[in-house]
Amino acid sequence: MMRDISTEVLRRMGYSEGLILQGCGGDPQEWIDGINEMLTDMNILKNGSRFTEVSRFEHDGLTNLLFHMDGVQLDIGKLALWRLKTHEQFGGTWLSDYVPNKLDGFVQSNQDATGDKVEFGMEMGGLQ
Repeated sequence: MMRDISTEVLRRMGYSEGLILQGCGGDPQEWIDGINEMLTDMNILKNGSRFTEVSRFEHDGLTNLLFHMDGVQLDIGKLALWRLKTHEQFGGTWLSDYVPNKLDGFVQSNQDATGDKVEFGMEMGGLQ
């Protein structure tokens, strides 16, 4: 599933990790299918796993795609090498690097990227 998000939503994703590809103009589904096929062919995606959760956002005049890693079976070492080798072509970076370097860092929020409330830590009764 592909959804459009804002950079402010990205700043609230400190609990997650993903691969960001920069400069992904055109049909996002073609990008998603192509990247999944490429990573499958290179044995980076395992056991038929695919990136199914992808977010599109705009920043600095570029259309970017965030491939969410949650629940995806992959060889992270091979993905890291692929990201480095293809950086010039795709501008690939980790979510955990992109937000601090391009968006002034993560902010803690009680909402996740979908707007659902997220509980942090233990609840301490009586403290307001």
